[in-house]
Amino acid sequence: MVEFYDSKFIDVDGDALSYIMDPNPGWANVKDCGNFPCTAPLNVLFTFTDSIFEGSRPRWATPDFQIIANNSGFAPYIDSCEPSEDMNAYVCEEEKLGVLLFESEDDDMKDRSMQPIYVSKQGTEMSNKLNSMMDHVWDGFYSGQIRMSRFGSIIEGSRGSVYDLTFTGTPAKKMRFLMNGLSRTMGATLRIAYPGAESRSIVKDGTIVEMNQWDEGLSQYGEIKQRFCGENRYIGVQNILEFYITANCTLHIQPRDAIQTLVRMEWTMAEFFADGGTTSFVDRLTASLGIHAS
Repeated sequence: MVEFYDSKFIDVDGDALSYIMDPNPGWANVKDCGNFPCTAPLNVLFTFTDSIFEGSRPRWATPDFQIIANNSGFAPYIDSCEPSEDMNAYVCEEEKLGVLLFESEDDDMKDRSMQPIYVSKQGTEMSNKLNSMMDHVWDGFYSGQIRMSRFGSIIEGSRGSVYDLTFTGTPAKKMRFLMNGLSRTMGATLRIAYPGAESRSIVKDGTIVEMNQWDEGLSQYGEIKQRFCGENRYIGVQNILEFYITANCTLHIQPRDAIQTLVRMEWTMAEFFADGGTTSFVDRLTASLGIHAS
């Protein structure tokens, strides 16, 4: 994300303001980006504030605007953006555009792959495919094959936005999230589905953010209302973490030593398996509900 302030454009044609190159297909190799090119060029964001146009000007000239890449998985789904073929980009008037940065904080963050990751906005057909950082480590004539599991995604954070982050590899146990944006009111609910039953916690400024209060009607923790950065819940059985993040707010995800269910009870992993695991759990639960275990 690059920010420009008080820029003056003199006799600038609307299709000559910039050109955003597509990712180089040659990056799709084991030495650089893996099976498909790195995706950073598709997720760039240029923001212009208090711009001045003199002389010949673009028809869309306005003091505040944004330029984003021609990303087929994102740009066509933003109503306030229009394509510019000559710039290979989209010009937008959308103050709630930003860049979501997230990365693994596990010990194997440089040698384990989670990509591709798909960022999809609910209610749209958006599907932004992400790759991680390029291998920039060289050992003599050979690449080090050490790639940081860090991802950047262009994002639109208007009120009510909900995004699914779909990992094709196993998500890292510990992760860091940051949303960069100019609008103080932008934000989005993020949802991550995990393959295991272990719950997750959200940490903000070194302190665990407690989950929303239990909702008896939903038989799970209460829905995300987008009230503050870090608001969260973990949906048991489905194993989905939901949390709300706002502009310039940093959140961390860490494992929570608990297995959650759709009734208000939970165990640590050690307690659950030491006391009979799934078989004993089913027996106790069905007995309490007065139904047969079969």
